[in-house]
Amino acid sequence: MLRFIATILLLALSAFADGEAYLNSTLMGNSNALSPRNSATLAPSYAENPVDSTYKLGPGDILDIGLENNYLAVQVYPDGSVAIEECGSVNVLGKSINEARELILDLVSKRYKREYCFVQLSVLKRFRVNIMGAVNQVGQHPVESQTRLSYFIRQVGGTLPNANVEDIWVIRQGDTLHVDFNEATTKGHFENDLMLQQGDQIYVPFATTGDNVVLIFPDYRTSVFYKEGRTLQEYYDLSGASRMHNLGYKALCIREPNKAPRWLALSEMKSTTVDPNTEVEFFMTQMNVYVGGAVSRIGQFDYNPSWHAIDYIAAAGINTISGSWRQVKVWRGEGPEALSVNVTEDQILPGDYIELPKGRYESFKDFTMFLASLLSVVSAAFIIYVNYK
Repeated sequence: MLRFIATILLLALSAFADGEAYLNSTLMGNSNALSPRNSATLAPSYAENPVDSTYKLGPGDILDIGLENNYLAVQVYPDGSVAIEECGSVNVLGKSINEARELILDLVSKRYKREYCFVQLSVLKRFRVNIMGAVNQVGQHPVESQTRLSYFIRQVGGTLPNANVEDIWVIRQGDTLHVDFNEATTKGHFENDLMLQQGDQIYVPFATTGDNVVLIFPDYRTSVFYKEGRTLQEYYDLSGASRMHNLGYKALCIREPNKAPRWLALSEMKSTTVDPNTEVEFFMTQMNVYVGGAVSRIGQFDYNPSWHAIDYIAAAGINTISGSWRQVKVWRGEGPEALSVNVTEDQILPGDYIELPKGRYESFKDFTMFLASLLSVVSAAFIIYVNYK
């Protein structure tokens, strides 16, 4: 009886030892077994970030592949191929994840049941992109997959003030793509915000030296290179001012070479062009124009660059003793001199004093009344003098 019990115990221990050896062989792997990605749970991994549908596989990407009850992680080699033990290799360079999945499943279906296999992207590749030209940090910089041009330029500290952002070069596989970066950043043309690819080289050109347009803001001054036909709004966007805090600009003054300064409302920027080497100054304080003379309300009025003298006079109110338009005078400058103006065409500047005198008839009537009053006083004084004498 004891011999029978001892035999049973020996058989049980032998079976347990064989099972443990088999389990260790399965989990740790051997020369003929597939190495699992996760030996603890045998669960597949998932991509770290949502993958864009246009994402192309390349060296450094890691794929999780499920082959019936086995899981393995394979990396895309520098030549673009992935190798699967006992199945062979397949090239997935430049393929989307869907295209690569079909190629890999075609390969492994020779040994495994296709319906029990899967392929998914696990870890996205990292690579370096070289950028030169008018940027703050030139050289090679590490880039995450699915990084777009706008984000990468922010990573390198942005462009220099004299960068030509309307023609950024992206050199890709021997071709040069010309990107209007301003269209993407200021007008929302997202097709110009390219997704970077492995092997891309970027050059940001410097603006051509010579003619430019200077924009002057409170505590900030910059310039943009001149281009014929470009509007003030385009110069404003190219200067980066559209991304700065708006301090509440009220008007702008344009000072073109060999021309008198002119004032504009902000709404006119989209339709206004200027000459080379023009200065454009933005003002955030409210300017005033003063109106006096034969008007109903004498005083100051908010400056409006689109108004002429007739508009200010109308706002002040014309009364019945007003003179003709030809009598209107404008006083301007530190040592003011009277200027004759065309009330419907000539520009009015901040600080001007507009005078609308009385009509000639009213002036003559006032003069005769003054003489009558003076004669009355003189005659009364004469009568008093004679009587007392």
